[in-house]
Amino acid sequence: MLPGEVFDVDRIITASPVIVMWGEPLASRPVDFVTTNISRLGYSVPDLVMESVPFQSILFPDDRDRVASSFAKALADGSDSLTMDYRIVTGSGEVRWVEDQVSFHRDPEGKPLLYQSCIMDITDRKTMELRFRYSEERLERVLALARIGVWEYSPETDEITGGGRASLFGMKEGEMPVSREELWDRIIRPEDRDRHESLWNDAVGGRAAVFQNELLAARADGSEMWIFTKGFPVRDADGRLLRLQGVTVDITDLKQAEEKLVRQSQRLSLLHGMSLAFMEELDTRILVRRVLEMAVEFAGASDGIIGVIEDENFIRNVSTVGTCSSLEGRRIPVSAGVFGEALRQGRRVVIEDYRVYPDRIEAEELKDVRTVVGIPLQRGGYRIGAIAVMSVGEPMRLEESALALLDQFAAAASIVLENARLYEEARREVEERERAEMRLRSHQVLAEAAARGANFLLSGESGQGALSLALQSVGRAAGADRAALYRNMLDPDGLPYADLLALSVVREESSDSFPVLEHVPWGADFSAIYDSLSAGMPFHGVVVPASEFNIPDARNLPVTMAIIPVFIRSEFWGVMTLYYVDERAPFEPDEIDVLRTAAYNMAASVIRWDTEREVGRGYEKLRQTFVDVIRTMGQIVGKKDPYTIEHQERVAALACELGGRLGMPEERREGLRIAGLVHDIGKIEIPGEILSKPGRLSRLEFELIKTHARSGYDILSEVDFPWPVAEIALQHHERMDGSGYPNGLKGDSILEEARIVAVADVVESMMSHRPYRPSLGLDAALDEIREKRGTLYDPAVVDACLALFAERPGFIAEH
Repeated sequence: MLPGEVFDVDRIITASPVIVMWGEPLASRPVDFVTTNISRLGYSVPDLVMESVPFQSILFPDDRDRVASSFAKALADGSDSLTMDYRIVTGSGEVRWVEDQVSFHRDPEGKPLLYQSCIMDITDRKTMELRFRYSEERLERVLALARIGVWEYSPETDEITGGGRASLFGMKEGEMPVSREELWDRIIRPEDRDRHESLWNDAVGGRAAVFQNELLAARADGSEMWIFTKGFPVRDADGRLLRLQGVTVDITDLKQAEEKLVRQSQRLSLLHGMSLAFMEELDTRILVRRVLEMAVEFAGASDGIIGVIEDENFIRNVSTVGTCSSLEGRRIPVSAGVFGEALRQGRRVVIEDYRVYPDRIEAEELKDVRTVVGIPLQRGGYRIGAIAVMSVGEPMRLEESALALLDQFAAAASIVLENARLYEEARREVEERERAEMRLRSHQVLAEAAARGANFLLSGESGQGALSLALQSVGRAAGADRAALYRNMLDPDGLPYADLLALSVVREESSDSFPVLEHVPWGADFSAIYDSLSAGMPFHGVVVPASEFNIPDARNLPVTMAIIPVFIRSEFWGVMTLYYVDERAPFEPDEIDVLRTAAYNMAASVIRWDTEREVGRGYEKLRQTFVDVIRTMGQIVGKKDPYTIEHQERVAALACELGGRLGMPEERREGLRIAGLVHDIGKIEIPGEILSKPGRLSRLEFELIKTHARSGYDILSEVDFPWPVAEIALQHHERMDGSGYPNGLKGDSILEEARIVAVADVVESMMSHRPYRPSLGLDAALDEIREKRGTLYDPAVVDACLALFAERPGFIAEH
């Protein structure tokens, strides 16, 4: 106190944030004394002491029972103190949170004599706690929806904690193990454990910059999922591991799509290669052997037998692969075993377990055979023989798409084997040579056209261009005027129709009014044709489109249509249609088979392109998830300094805009945006009380703040960005004259991106409110960079920034 100053107790109490009151220790909690600063809550001392306003009445209604119960319980159980958080309704009707620290004064026997309460307004703190809890819950929901888990490993406790991981593995939050060993025991397969441990230990021990692995993991229900997990070590200055932070992403859908696409592409390539190989060989003995070897390779089987019908009653095993070689040459009844069933049904037969197959052929060589797929070799109604591919020991798993391709392979093999037979007969019977050669030539033209079409489809070009080229190749070989591919669809009423996917004009000299159906309703006009096609039978006939199908502007002349049905996974997928202005004789059965193969290749390519586009969308989604994770990394600093979150977002937007004005390409601007979002991530290692300090920083505190550039570099350099994000974060406080930090770089030694972020950082910082000062405004920010242009800041960047705000002064407010 100064000399002559009077000690004013009332003024001290009024200024104190703590309200003190006491009274008798009764359940009603009467107030015998309260300090005058009760006025902070809008009440006077007489209000509470005279009980014109009972203490219980100022409590928020939802909290009254809880507060009374806690007070009564503490009185009864002999407690000396009690601390409660609850809400009070002020005299003006406002609801405020308070912390109430209650002390009980008791006699030597423990009987309460007096209670004393110290009440403090904690509304601001409570509001921040509730907002923080809401933010954590919202982040948890976002991670669960994105199938991402965020985790952190502590080497001191050997525990892994984090968010979003429980739902990823089908568990509740309380079920997720914390212990690393227990967690890995639950989700990692034994055969993957050693490799996972090795990769983990390399990262923990400093032998690897990051930890990452892609593996199959177990869900809580026992099912398996593909995950990609990646972790980034955080170390102290001595290199000691402090923690390992990372993410785990569910990539099951992407993995399955990739595997399906690879299998489909491999089989289509193999089918294409087989077609070319078949066309090059006419020796029946060699051809039969090659057909069988390729069938075994195509199915991924271990053994195989091919049989050719010798007469009406017997089929002979003419070639074998694998352990059943001793069965080669054996004759069996044409109705026996898998061969007999496949030939009777005229379609493939799949025997899951040959050991219990009732019509199995008893042979020592077949005792360990597990799965058998039998496929008839037939051309039209003529039966050539059959192929059986087998697995020994382990079952053979084939997808329906693979089986459908195997059917196509069998059709191609049937054509080739039949052609070889015709070729041999033509050599023996001179009188039939001319006809046989003409058929072979016609078929070969179609087969080569189909092969060229397959080359177009597999050339890398996708969509209408490749389809049109393939259709033109087949259409020209078939002598058609037009060739079209249709896919079956359902209209809003559930009725089937064929939709035109691609059209090739084969003969330009045909009339411009040549009718092509773009939309074929499989209704009354086409019902009979549809029934035939859906049963697998091609259609060949003459129609008059103008009168029969009401096609406007079409000439009223007959048109020949050859329609080839396409089946994918045993489903009627669509048709390939050849249009002829003049009448054309029906195709031979072997020509139909080639056309079926060509049409199937086109349909399979459409499906493959659709799958590739779906995989592309998956990659794009994964890329967006990556950006979201980067944004989340940037927001981590906001846990300590809420101003940093919006600051980084606005700096990223401004830097990206300046990069565009300076002619940076889009990909480089994306790296600039990512760097802007995390350029201050190093502040996570700065104490929150320094980041939010309202007053002037001490020299030591400012030196500590300056370490955030180096800390940010250390964190970001662990991430394999396609841009120099870590270097930008390190250099964004460097200045053109070398006066910046941490390395005092000058001029062009500073990355261009870092020079852009430096200007964006200064402008946004000066325009924004900070705990230690209010906003300085746009004019002050622009004056700063204008005055120090060329000295501290890159002149080109400053000019671009000044031009931007001259055009759009509200740019920062927009973001």
